[in-house]
This record gives sequence, C-alpha cells and structure tokens, in this order.
Amino acid sequence: MSSVDQLRSPALVVAEPARPRARFDRASARRRTWMWLTVLVLIALVCWLDGHYVAAHFAYGQWVSNAIMVVAFIWLYRSAPTRLRALMKYGVFIATAGEVLFSLVFGMYEYRQVSIPLYVPPGHSVMYAAVYYFVRERWVLKQRRFVAPLMLLVSVAYAAYWLHAHNDVYGALCTFLFVVLIWRDAESRLFFLSMFLFVGYLELVGTAVGAWFWWPTAFDTFAWLPSGNPPSGISLFYMGFDGLCLLALLRRRPELRARLRRLRSVRERQSAQTTQLARA
Repeated sequence: MSSVDQLRSPALVVAEPARPRARFDRASARRRTWMWLTVLVLIALVCWLDGHYVAAHFAYGQWVSNAIMVVAFIWLYRSAPTRLRALMKYGVFIATAGEVLFSLVFGMYEYRQVSIPLYVPPGHSVMYAAVYYFVRERWVLKQRRFVAPLMLLVSVAYAAYWLHAHNDVYGALCTFLFVVLIWRDAESRLFFLSMFLFVGYLELVGTAVGAWFWWPTAFDTFAWLPSGNPPSGISLFYMGFDGLCLLALLRRRPELRARLRRLRSVRERQSAQTTQLARA
C-alpha cells in the first residue's frame, strides 16, 4: 500500500506503521483480533457494572467500571502506533467536551446518575481504537468489497427495524444522513460502517442495562421527532468525533497536512484527466 493509498481515507489518515516482516504477520493479526474483541467484551462488562441491576446490589459498580476503562485505555494506548496514540489522547478531550454539550447542555440523553461517568470519555477513544484494529484485519481488507455492502445492509436493516418496532424516526433520519455522507467517500466507507455497527452494539448494551437512556423525543424537546432508546443512527455523531480528532492531529503534525495537500492535488489531477477522457 503506497503512502497515497494510506491517506486516501480521512478516517484512516492515521497511516499504518510499516508492514511487519512475513514471520510477524500471524502474531500481528492475532494481536489485532484480540484487541478489538477484548474491547467489545469490556464494553459490555463496564456497562453492566454501571447498570440498574448491579447498582441495586453494589454501590460501587460505577467506580469499578471507571477503573476497568482506565486500565483498558492505558493498555491500548501503550501498544498503539504513534498516530493512533495521538488520536486517542485528543479523543478523550473532544469526547469530554461533546458529552458535556450533548448530555448536560442539550439533554439529548441522560446517564443513570445524571452526571457523566468517568469511564465515558476514555471509552470513546477505546472504541475508536477497536474500530481502527478491526478495519485492519486481513480478512476485512481482503473482502472489503463484500464486507462494506454487507455492513451497509445490516445498518439500514437495523434502522428500518428500529423505526418499525420503536417508532425511531430520529434514528432513521440520522441513519439516512449517515448513508448520504459515506456514499460520497468510498475510501472512508468501511471505517465508518464499522463504527456504525460498533457504536450500535455499545448503545444497545448500555441502554439495555440502564447505564444511560435516550428520551422518547429528540433532545426531549421535539415532539414531532420521536426517538428510540437508543436511536439507531446515532453513529452519525461519531463521524464528527472522528473528524475533530483528525483535525487535532493535523494541527500538531504539519507533515501530515502536507501529505494531504499532495494527495488532494493528485486526486484533482486524476479527476480532471478522467473528465477530459470522458469528453474526448
């Protein structure tokens, strides 16, 4: 994969480290799989410990959740490539601001104890890292032409079912906007579709155990926009999270900005050449 190919997708601008030698490929593949699978298990555990059932029997479940997430963040951060480390670090601050804005100010959703649990901001970065490793799985990359359409089908089917079963108009609208955005950029599609499904899993688990909930109408304000608990397409907002993390990285890494400018120039030339050939 050339440096240009590595940077085509804004979501994957955290260019992969140099390819390991063949003898290390199997170990690297096992490590990637272990990381994203472990994150999925830990997310379920953290949410359950902060849910209604544990809270009724144990007063310190949320503190245990906080400790688990901090350990998970440190584990992933220490073993991550340099650029993923930077994105995870920026992600904690961006997620904190986003949680304050959307949960406490706008009231889009509410946590069990109203205040934002300490595990949530690092949890966003942990989720980002899980998707980062998943989309680099060899079988995902090899079959991406089949995997991406399948993920899109599952995402739309989930939104359609949630709309029918829970009158989730808000989630359906978010899903529609999400599909429109990813349709315009094929190179980022796999990353964002993976994020859609990972976040969907997180939201279903978290709301099922009562760690947080979404109001019956969008922002608990717009009665004409009913919402599911959770809204199916809430991953739309994670696109903003990803974009802000990327902007923070580019501001700190001018060499990456220069590579993106070169990429943009190459793509513009290619587009112009394609247009000229089509007109000839």
